Amino acid sequence: MEGDVHFEEGTPLYLQVSRHLQRLIASGSYPVGTLLPPEADLATELQVSRHTVRQAIAVLRRRGLLQARKGVGTRVAAVEDDWRTRFTANTRGDLFDFASATELHIEKRDMIEARGRLAAEMGVRPGRKLYYMAGPRFMSGDSIPFCFNEVYLDPRLKPVVAEIDVLRVALFTLVENHTGDRVEEIQQEVRALHMPELAASYLGRAPGDLCARMTRRFNGSGSRLLEYAVQYHPGDTFSYQTTLSST
Repeated sequence: MEGDVHFEEGTPLYLQVSRHLQRLIASGSYPVGTLLPPEADLATELQVSRHTVRQAIAVLRRRGLLQARKGVGTRVAAVEDDWRTRFTANTRGDLFDFASATELHIEKRDMIEARGRLAAEMGVRPGRKLYYMAGPRFMSGDSIPFCFNEVYLDPRLKPVVAEIDVLRVALFTLVENHTGDRVEEIQQEVRALHMPELAASYLGRAPGDLCARMTRRFNGSGSRLLEYAVQYHPGDTFSYQTTLSST
C-alpha cells in the first residue's frame, strides 16, 4: 500500500482510516472497479482493529466511493464523493462525516433576537436572544463554496465557537462536549424557495434564484434547543438521496 497513515488525536480513528483509503483511491492505488484487500489484511497493515476498518469502509460506502457485495468483497465504485451535488444524511453519523469532509468559513457573527417567522420555525419564544454565525461551506481543498450556512446558538455557547474561523467538525459535537447534554433528536426539513440575498452573494447566484433550504433543529434532553442550522443549496446543483427499506 502506498503512503503512510499517521493517526492523530482528536479525530475518530475510523475517520482517519477512511480518509487514508480515500487518498489511495484518488491516487489510483485502488482504481475504480478493483477490490479492496480483505478487512483482516487492511487491519493488519494499518495496525487497527477489523471493527475500525469496517467502520471506515461504511463511511466510504455512504459517500458512494465503495460498493460491497456479499461473497465478492468491497469494490471501488468512484474516485471522488459528490457532496456538491448529492446530499445523503439519514443518521447522526452521516452529519458527522459531512462536516468532516467540508469546511464552514465563519464570516459573520452577531447577537440577534428571534422574531416572527424565524422564532416560529425554531420553536422559541419571540424576542429570544441568540448567537448568530454565517458563512460559505466548501469541500475541503476547494475554492468555490457549494452551500451557504447560518447557525443559531444559545448565547451561553458563544465560547464554543468564539475563536473558530474555519469549522471542520460537526458543531453539535462541540456543543455536546461543552454542555454535557447529548443531542437526542435532530429535526430536519428540506424546502424549495427563492435564495435570499446574503446566500446568493456568497454563492455567486442572483437573489431570488431557486434553492433548496435545509433546516435542522438539534434538540437535547427535554427537547431543549441546542442548535438551529440552515443551509442554502443552489437548486440546479442539489439533490437529496435516501434509501427506503422494503421491510
